[in-house]
Amino acid sequence: MDDVKFVDTTVRDGQQSLWATGMRTGEMLPALPYLDRAGFEAIEIHANSFEKKMVRELLEDPFERLRLARQTVPATPLRIIRGRYLSSFQIAPRAVEEMWYERIGAYGIQEVRTSDSSNNPAGWRDHVEMARKEGIRTVLNLIFSISPRHTDDYYARKAREAAALRPYRICLKDPGALLTPDRLQTLVPAILANVGGITVEFHTHCNTGLGGLCTLEAIRLGIRTVNTAVPPLAEGSSNPSTFAVARNARVLGYRTDLDESVLPPVEAHFLAVAAREKRPVGVPLPYDAAHYIHQVPGGMISNLRFQLQMAGIGDRLGDVLDEIGRVRADFGYPIMVTPYSQFMGAQAVMNVLSGERYKTVSDEIVQYALGYWGEDEAESIDPDIRDRVLARPRAAELAKAPPVQATRAELRRIYGGPGLSEEDLLLRFFTDADQVATMRAAQRTGRGMPRAAGGIEGLLEALAGRGIRYLALEKGDASVRLQIGGEPPARRAETRAAPAQGPAKSLSDVLDDDEIEKIARLVQALDGSSLDFLTLEVGAVSLTLGKGERC
Repeated sequence: MDDVKFVDTTVRDGQQSLWATGMRTGEMLPALPYLDRAGFEAIEIHANSFEKKMVRELLEDPFERLRLARQTVPATPLRIIRGRYLSSFQIAPRAVEEMWYERIGAYGIQEVRTSDSSNNPAGWRDHVEMARKEGIRTVLNLIFSISPRHTDDYYARKAREAAALRPYRICLKDPGALLTPDRLQTLVPAILANVGGITVEFHTHCNTGLGGLCTLEAIRLGIRTVNTAVPPLAEGSSNPSTFAVARNARVLGYRTDLDESVLPPVEAHFLAVAAREKRPVGVPLPYDAAHYIHQVPGGMISNLRFQLQMAGIGDRLGDVLDEIGRVRADFGYPIMVTPYSQFMGAQAVMNVLSGERYKTVSDEIVQYALGYWGEDEAESIDPDIRDRVLARPRAAELAKAPPVQATRAELRRIYGGPGLSEEDLLLRFFTDADQVATMRAAQRTGRGMPRAAGGIEGLLEALAGRGIRYLALEKGDASVRLQIGGEPPARRAETRAAPAQGPAKSLSDVLDDDEIEKIARLVQALDGSSLDFLTLEVGAVSLTLGKGERC
């Protein structure tokens, strides 16, 4: 039998689905070297939807995350997933889209997995062309949905349309965990017969408890590359477990290219982060028939739960999910993927909170009814609902202000002038100038530095994501040695007497958290410099950092 290959989704879909995109860069970095050595075909590291969360809430720079990830993952291709438009709720000018592809290519991203909310080949075509220009490979998503329109013939036709663009790969994407083993029996053959030999990946979630079983069925039916996550960021509303899928595939007689023996530290690390930050871990879920009505993607459920809890109405999640199913029916059963899933979800929340359906509607819903997101989408809305939405004064205002294109020069005038970096221009497009400035200020003061926590754990995570190979510290009679690979660093016996109390202590015994944080900042500075090592002596304290194998 052919080998089964794996794409890792732990630090992208895993944390998006279970942690509401709350993973910090410093929490991510320690896991990446192990993922890099495991033999994944790619590591999905980021999504274009992460930028707002990172800048506004985490006070982190998304481009710095990409830089550190590329530095930490030298062997495995890094992948980003994106939707039809760069900003989920805003139609981006072509110049912004092109600039984004240029910048992610410069930061070492080799693959982009692209969705079009309606599986529209016109939307795919633009992204294949822009990515190809920057040397980036495109994986086109065929998004699965359940409705009278989404038949085997529909997916066979869409597979042909995708293959005609000659992407790197095509992915059967099931963001809402809607597939069953029975449905796959005819769907997978219909797709494989129409892709002209292009590799097809399989991506699903575990909301209904069937994700792992569906993945094995997809393998049995001929798909040879699957998307999985490492526990505890697998299962639940996330993707199937890498360990479980690999083990069961081998039991069924398939070979795998994966070395799971290097992955237990990933599981241990994220279990520790979850315990420390009081975040959920993925567990197998029971079958839920209601899920096939609302069809909400796993990552969106996590975010909905978080937002409702923040509003003090976390107990209304069930009501909101039921209302999402009704709103989706009103709008002609759009595929529940970004941005349409968010449009339906936001409207459902408004309906539940106000107590009256469509008493309040978002601008995005008005634009949807006006046809900004596609004529087919607008024409599919229930006529009574469409008339009610378009009767609002706001609809007349938005009808006079269709999306506009802008050149790069115009974008610079809008977002900050000729001295603005393209990275900050893009971040201002996603958020605004004040929010980017707040994030930059947090970085300068250390609040936004890419580490998970204060104290020794934060320092270890800073070391894990950088080129620093060793740290040697002496303070009075105490000494500490930290080494990443290679032989233990030599003791500086020629300049300082041996400690009177014997064995070296732990770092937390020698330094307080403020001192450790200062060392973490030195780690960042040395990593970005041309120096190979740095030795500082202040009174009774001596610190050596180095990039080589030993002091």
